Amino acid sequence: MTSVNETHTHEAPGLLEEANSRKNPRKRLSKWERQLEDYISSLTDVVQRIKREEGELRFSSSLIKASDVAGQYFCEKKVEMEHLQGKIETERKALGTEAHEKLLEGTIKIKRRDLWKKIYGKRPVFAWEMPLLAEYNAVVLAGRPDAIVFERGFPLVIFEYKFSKSRRPFRDHHVQTRTYGILLRNMGFDVRHLFYAIVMADPGAKDDRRLKREVIDAVIKSGPKESVLTTENARIHVSKFDQTEAEQDLDWAIGFWKSERDAIPTRNPNKCRSCEYNKKCDASPNVKGKD
Repeated sequence: MTSVNETHTHEAPGLLEEANSRKNPRKRLSKWERQLEDYISSLTDVVQRIKREEGELRFSSSLIKASDVAGQYFCEKKVEMEHLQGKIETERKALGTEAHEKLLEGTIKIKRRDLWKKIYGKRPVFAWEMPLLAEYNAVVLAGRPDAIVFERGFPLVIFEYKFSKSRRPFRDHHVQTRTYGILLRNMGFDVRHLFYAIVMADPGAKDDRRLKREVIDAVIKSGPKESVLTTENARIHVSKFDQTEAEQDLDWAIGFWKSERDAIPTRNPNKCRSCEYNKKCDASPNVKGKD
């Protein structure tokens, strides 16, 4: 299996076939080339729309990130504070960034065209931090999952790593990973066989070079099916991608970005206590003067 970070031959056509191919050059393209051409055309339209409609969403945003959609299910008020006050670096965030950088060790940077060719190849390929961009219900979505396994053009498993003492994924983890599934679908990929694996890894395993290999081996050995797998330093929750559920999650989240409602704060006081914005947020019990 190839891990990546982004000469087709034909039999000589007959005269009639060659004449027809000149009228329709796409007939001369391989499947992966056609899919890439369609994606680039769609991407061009999306980028032009971003430039044309820049700033129409809340906070003058031109697109919505999958990580922000997930954040809304953790605490929507925190997402609002991040955009109004700026992101605050914390020890937990720094650990997560460092751990994800470790996951990229041993991968190969690759050009988009070469990546697409491998995606449609016969051998499974791991695409690490593949940028995803697509339209959904009149807004632009963007995301960068930790890894996606492709085989013969089908996305089979999305991997999302969470370095936490918890061994149970929360709703926002599922929302984020399912949003990647919607992005893949709207980029033109067939997601009928798609699963996603949320890897709840021990923070102490961030320097363990075996972690990535053990997780991959466990999922491959089990096969694409709903399951909970365990390795030495992680618990892997594998779920079938549900398009209906993913769309419902997104539709609710987009309402905030279209300013159809105000931010809804969490009702969990534990989240407030550990939040880096708890002294500034008007929804926090720690703000002075609050009844």
